[in-house]
Amino acid sequence: MNGLLTRDHCPDQALLELPERVIQIGEGNFLRGFVDWMIHQLNKHNLFRGRIVVVAPRPTGRANIERLNAQDGLFTVWLRGVRQGVKVDERDIVSSVSRGLDPYQQWDEFLACAENPTIEIVVSNTTESGIQYLREDYQEGVPLQSFPGKLTAYLYHRYNHFQGSAAAGMTLVPCELLDDNGDRLRDVVLQHARDWGLPTAFCEWVQRHNHFCNTLVDRIVTGFPTGEDAQELLAQLPYRDALVTVGEPFHLWAIEADERLRTAWPFEQIGLNVAYVSDIRPYRTQKVRILNGLHTAMCAAGVLLGVQTVREAVNHPVLGPFVHRMLDEEIVPTLLASRVVPDRSGTERFAAAVFDRFENPFIRHELKSIALNGLSKIRVRLLPTVKEFHAHRGRVPLLLAAAFAAQLLFYREAAASQEVQDDPALLERVSAIWRSEPDIGLRAVVEQLLGDPALWGEDLNQIDGLCEAVVDFIGRTRAQGLETALESLIFSMRETSK
Repeated sequence: MNGLLTRDHCPDQALLELPERVIQIGEGNFLRGFVDWMIHQLNKHNLFRGRIVVVAPRPTGRANIERLNAQDGLFTVWLRGVRQGVKVDERDIVSSVSRGLDPYQQWDEFLACAENPTIEIVVSNTTESGIQYLREDYQEGVPLQSFPGKLTAYLYHRYNHFQGSAAAGMTLVPCELLDDNGDRLRDVVLQHARDWGLPTAFCEWVQRHNHFCNTLVDRIVTGFPTGEDAQELLAQLPYRDALVTVGEPFHLWAIEADERLRTAWPFEQIGLNVAYVSDIRPYRTQKVRILNGLHTAMCAAGVLLGVQTVREAVNHPVLGPFVHRMLDEEIVPTLLASRVVPDRSGTERFAAAVFDRFENPFIRHELKSIALNGLSKIRVRLLPTVKEFHAHRGRVPLLLAAAFAAQLLFYREAAASQEVQDDPALLERVSAIWRSEPDIGLRAVVEQLLGDPALWGEDLNQIDGLCEAVVDFIGRTRAQGLETALESLIFSMRETSK
C-alpha cells in the first residue's frame, strides 16, 4: 500500500483550489459521509464550487482535526449496501474539505473565518445534546465551550466586521437529530446574546438576516471499518487513510430553506435525494412511522424468536412476511389516508428503499439495541399508526396489534430477567401488572397495561378492539408458540382478503 492519502491522490486537482464557502461545526463520521460527500458531488459537477472549513465542537475532536490536516482534508467515503435490490460497493475520495480547525487552540483563526464574505453557510452535527443552553461567560479571545456559544461569538464577530450588513447574514443548516433543530439553535444563540449584554441591533440582525433551517437527515454512516473484514477492506485502497468513512447508499435530506440555499446547493440537478420544503414535519413523520416504526415492530418478536439482527429479521421465513405485510397493508395506507406525508410516490419510494436498507449485508443492526428504551419508542413510532388506522377503517390493525402484544410479552420476560434497559419506574409498573396475572387473569392484565397513562400518555382501552386483539394474540402465542401464532395470523388475513 502506498503512503498516506494526500492531495497527490486526488483525481481532480482543480477541486482543491476552490474557495472556502462553508464552515462546519463537527468533524465526525456522519458529516463526512453525508454533507461533505454531497458537497463533493456538487463540486464535481461544477455546481457549487466551494470547500468546507471543519471545526471541532469539543476538545475530543482534536485527533480528527489533526488527521484531516495530515491528509490535506481528503478522505474516502465508501458506500456499501443495496440499491433497488442490487448490491452497491463504491468509493470516492472526497475533496470538499479545505482544512480543519481546533477552536480550543485556534480561536482567532476560527473567528477569522467570520470575516470571509464567501463563507455564507454553517453546517453542524454536534449530537442531540449539542443544541442546548449552557450558561457560560463571554470573554473576548477566550474559546466558548458549547456549540451555540461558539456560534454566537462567531456571528457577533461577523456582525461587527461587516458593520451589521444584511448581506453578511448566514444560512445555518444544523443536522442534529432534533425536532425544529434550526429554531432551537436560533433561540439558544439569542439567549446567549441576551446573557452577554450584546447589542439589541445584533439580536435583530440574527433574526432578520440569518436563516436557521429546520432539517431532517437520514443516512447510516458507520465510519471507519471494523470487524472481521476490516483489514481486507482497507487493503483494497492504494493508500493509507485514517479517516475512511463507510456508509449506506441511501440518503435523505429535507431542509426548510430559503431561496439563497436552494440556489447555492442545487442537489436535485445531480439526482441527490434532497428536498427543499416549507415544512419538514411530513418527512419526519414518514421516517418515524415507516423506518423507525418497523424497527420497533420487529424487535420484540425477533428477540423472542432468537433473531439477532434487522437483516435476519426481514429474511426470517415468518417474521419477514409479517413485517412486509405490516408495511404494505397497515403503515403506508394509514400514512396516505391521513395525508401527513409529502406525497404518495415519495412515500412509496421511501418504503421500498427501507427494505433495501434492512437487507444491507454490510451493516449489523442488533435488534436488542433497537429495544433500548422501547416503551417510549412504542408510544411515538407505533401508537399513532394504530390510532389513525382505527379512525379510518373502524377496526384495529391486527399486525400492529400483534407487534404490540409481542412487545408486552417481551417486557414481561425481559423485566423478569433484567435484560432490558428502560425507565426503571416504567419497567416496575409493567412488571407489577404482569405479576398480578395469576390473581386477575390475562384480560385484566392487558386492560391495566393498555390503560396506564404513565406508559402511553392516554388510556388505550379507548381504541375499540385493541384489548381483544392483544389478548387474542397473546393467547395464541402461549398455545402455539410465537412463530406459529404469527404464521396463522398472516394466513388468516390472507384468506380474509381473498
